[in-house]
Amino acid sequence: MLKQNILDRVQADPYAKFLGIEVVDLNEGFAEVTMTVQDSMLNFHGAANGGVIFSLADVAFAIASNSYGQTAVGINVNVNYMTAGKLGDKLTATATEITKNPKLGLYRMVVMNQDGDLLASLEGMVYRKKEQFA
Repeated sequence: MLKQNILDRVQADPYAKFLGIEVVDLNEGFAEVTMTVQDSMLNFHGAANGGVIFSLADVAFAIASNSYGQTAVGINVNVNYMTAGKLGDKLTATATEITKNPKLGLYRMVVMNQDGDLLASLEGMVYRKKEQFA
């Protein structure tokens, strides 16, 4: 039931829907999402905009950190861009919980293309509110 509640929330998210992000997998403390780079996602160099890559990772981060049904909100994310994404690339982002306590959670995210090239590596922290949403 919790898993379906989170899936429903992500599928109703207007920004994730706008980007065409799809959920591949989710478990407690883990999420995997995909997206295909479209024309409208390119920067003036013809590469996938860094904000689009970040957004894909951020959706995975949000799913993984909220996977317990307790409201978690991002308070910090550090990103390292390694390789440019290209038009038509199928990007996959995973978010994996490193550690959590009642107030904070630390997550590692990676964004890869269909060839297994690392586009970005991120680390994010969430603050866990007292509210339960599921």
